[in-house]
Amino acid sequence: MFFNNVSMNKQEFLSILTENAEDTNVIRGIFNWCDRWCEKCTKTEFCTVYRTSVRLPSDTPEEFFNSLTLLFEATMEMLNEYFKDIDVDIDSLDDTDFIAEFIKEKEIIQNDTGINLAKQYGKQVKQWLDSLKKKNAYSMEVRMQDEMLADCLEVIHWYQYLFEMKMSKALLAKKIEEEESLNPFDSLGNAKLLLVSIERNIAAWGYLYQKFKEDEDEILDILVSLQRLCKLIEQVFPEARAFIRTGLDG
Repeated sequence: MFFNNVSMNKQEFLSILTENAEDTNVIRGIFNWCDRWCEKCTKTEFCTVYRTSVRLPSDTPEEFFNSLTLLFEATMEMLNEYFKDIDVDIDSLDDTDFIAEFIKEKEIIQNDTGINLAKQYGKQVKQWLDSLKKKNAYSMEVRMQDEMLADCLEVIHWYQYLFEMKMSKALLAKKIEEEESLNPFDSLGNAKLLLVSIERNIAAWGYLYQKFKEDEDEILDILVSLQRLCKLIEQVFPEARAFIRTGLDG
């Protein structure tokens, strides 16, 4: 049962979360290391995030913002219950500890070669996509009749800034795992997602290379950036290739 165009209160939303969590068809944690591209995903029926989000009213701006309010209220209630279960008074927490940790994490990210490569890639993609606006309109219209080309451009748009975000998550997870002497897990999941996503983008740019001969040099530079980022991820996370993401690999 879906709730589109129907108002929903917090208790109804929490009941949906419980229902999804208890469903035996759900694959636990399948959303942890995905690219959030639900429209292109073949595993949405097993994902609690997707199954919950599609049942939130969002057809109009009012419904959308009401759903955001609902999400906020429900999330805060779950957090309060969690802190109560672990006997932690959230009001007693010292903000300085969080600030110090935030500054430390920011320094790790800012000084990392992989993050800088991901940022560089994002800028290169932006420059090239901006250059499309200067091309002959009729020529672009003819080219865009090629469905494969349109799909490749969609892939490039989607992942343009994702690499920087996922690289940050992988690095911070690695830091926590090393500090707490944990076996690599979350870091490898994010690294595996990066490797899979980079390969998709290399394929997309390879097709564009055939279709935009006038931009060969720019596209080759972009492909080099992707290849460098891929090799660096394999060096920093040598076990990532073999990692099996729940419900997504193998």
